[in-house]
Amino acid sequence: MLFNLNIFISVIPTCISKLIRILERMELMAQNMVYVGDNKDLFELSGSLQDLLRINTKLTQSVKSELIDIEILDEIKNITSYENTAIYFGKTLRDIKIVIEDDELRKHEIYLEYKAPRKLIITDLKLPSSIKLSREYSCIKDILDAIKQNVYDLARYFYELENIDQFCSVMEPINGSFKDDYRRIYLDDRTWLHVEVTPEGVATNIHLIGQSVHWHNKLQSGLLNWDHDKSIVDNIMIIFDLFQFPQPAFKQGAPLGMDTGDATENSIVCGICLCTELPDCPGVPQPLCQNISCGVSYHRACLYQWLVACSGSRPPAFGVANGSCPTCLQSISCSEKDN
Repeated sequence: MLFNLNIFISVIPTCISKLIRILERMELMAQNMVYVGDNKDLFELSGSLQDLLRINTKLTQSVKSELIDIEILDEIKNITSYENTAIYFGKTLRDIKIVIEDDELRKHEIYLEYKAPRKLIITDLKLPSSIKLSREYSCIKDILDAIKQNVYDLARYFYELENIDQFCSVMEPINGSFKDDYRRIYLDDRTWLHVEVTPEGVATNIHLIGQSVHWHNKLQSGLLNWDHDKSIVDNIMIIFDLFQFPQPAFKQGAPLGMDTGDATENSIVCGICLCTELPDCPGVPQPLCQNISCGVSYHRACLYQWLVACSGSRPPAFGVANGSCPTCLQSISCSEKDN
């Protein structure tokens, strides 16, 4: 928290109980509070605390700064009064959440931790990782300036991801955010298209997951004619001659632990664990077998562990396990890490 009770106890024993009551009220009000321009309660309590200190003690400025960081509270007050920004406190006054809106009215959440006076760090941000954000800041305004510039620079990135989510059937990530810089698009029951998006909004690492000669041939010839003046969605539709994107017949998001006997009709399950999702394995099973006639999907982690176990648990070379498909017995390989 931004207050130090030990200092209170050591320097002002005559007013401990009153000070503690004020601090407890401030801490209680701070939890899950959103600051708006006309909300003065927390700042009035802060003023009462300072008045009490002036009346009962003769504290130096250095001690006052240890008791309460008035500077950051004043900064929060000014920011919420004049900017379209909401600021929340978490369970303690050290945990701060800021919500800002960009020009397209998208909301972006920034989570901060107050370490000490003029020492703030960003603990979480639902945006692609940025080196310039991974440092300490002296005030909230510096953080907001950096985030707003970062959001401005990512305008094309946001547009491309939103466009894909709107027009395509995205298999992974489930409930994706702007922090997820990739999308896996459904083409048919045996084939997905993997696309990554750079912070500049450019498609990269485009490849198929699954096996289909039809889609493969179109992709190889179409990539040579990729038009960077068009959106990613428009390019994909041109490459695969699509008027609209196919929709999967199966359902995503079956409950954890659901097997094929309990699964909703047409839900997709892993051929090894017989589940749709696993607690430690985000995403749905993928069409990893190259046999067009197989038709069984697997979690990458499940298939990798299966192939390693079948090979006598020997560590595979370069993180790629080889063996036979558990269903059709055709040769299959699987990397430890997802592409």
